[in-house]
Amino acid sequence: MSAELPPRQRRALERLVERGTLTTEQSEAVAAELSADTAPQRPGGLWEVLGYAGGALVLGGASLLLGMSWEDLSRTARVGMLAAATALLVAAGIFIARSPRGVRALAVTEPSRRSRIVAVLFALASGTTAMAVGSGLDHLDSLNVAMVATGAGLLVAAVACAALPSVPGLLATGGFAYGFVLSLPGDWIGGEQIPEMVLLIALGAAWAALSAGGILERPARDRAGRIRREVGFGIGAATALSGAQWTVIGHQSWSYATTFVLAVLCFAAFLRLRSTVLLVFGVLGVTVAVPEALYDWTGGALGGPLIVLLVGAVLLTTGGLGLRLRNRLG
Repeated sequence: MSAELPPRQRRALERLVERGTLTTEQSEAVAAELSADTAPQRPGGLWEVLGYAGGALVLGGASLLLGMSWEDLSRTARVGMLAAATALLVAAGIFIARSPRGVRALAVTEPSRRSRIVAVLFALASGTTAMAVGSGLDHLDSLNVAMVATGAGLLVAAVACAALPSVPGLLATGGFAYGFVLSLPGDWIGGEQIPEMVLLIALGAAWAALSAGGILERPARDRAGRIRREVGFGIGAATALSGAQWTVIGHQSWSYATTFVLAVLCFAAFLRLRSTVLLVFGVLGVTVAVPEALYDWTGGALGGPLIVLLVGAVLLTTGGLGLRLRNRLG
């Protein structure tokens, strides 16, 4: 059913007809199109909120029940409940998408309430998967349970994100990838702090490469694809900068030097890729690295208030320069 045009639009069309800009038939055609565009849509916001709330309650309820009854439940019961929660989340997502093929159909159409709900449910399912695997293997002392659990969550999140590219899927994949790297045994990677720093920076670089290469924008480079691209840059920059800060306790000079280099790389990437997210993380990196360097060079002589003042000054300076750079480049 078409909605009636607002009086202002009707008068505008009448004036165009009076001037001879439009014929009566053309005016009627324009009015029909505008009426179709302004026709009220079926309310769906409530159902979207209910979908989010339902998924959160499933995850929260499972966590709360396990927390309150952990010692009373057998291992089989724990795993069974978490596996059931995972199956429920996945089944609910497929049901809302109407079929497994419907999930793929949502991936190639414009984002909608349905696609957002399905994406959130699948992302939550990766969390319950990790919890189920961790609960089932926590009695094995010879196994790195954290690595296996985060690996399982990463696998589910990545598969879900490949089936239905979405921001929740990217965030879940990024979080589990981060946890997986940190759960790798030290004897596998040749130590802790420095190797972990290198791995996190490499992981961040991989995210940046996926974004810059347009992989995260697929299947369609529309507005939703561009948002996923920016989210990918954000995950990559956050992962790399946190990796640079991983050695701040034992190897402070390595930490601030690497952070500053990464900040410069963010600025350079912004000049080429025009990603505001990279500009923001470049400013953040400089804001963190410069006070750390000055504190180290002065042997800790800078007091707390002076450090706060210095951080504020660096933030204002780099933020102002970044804003001017963004405005100049458009």
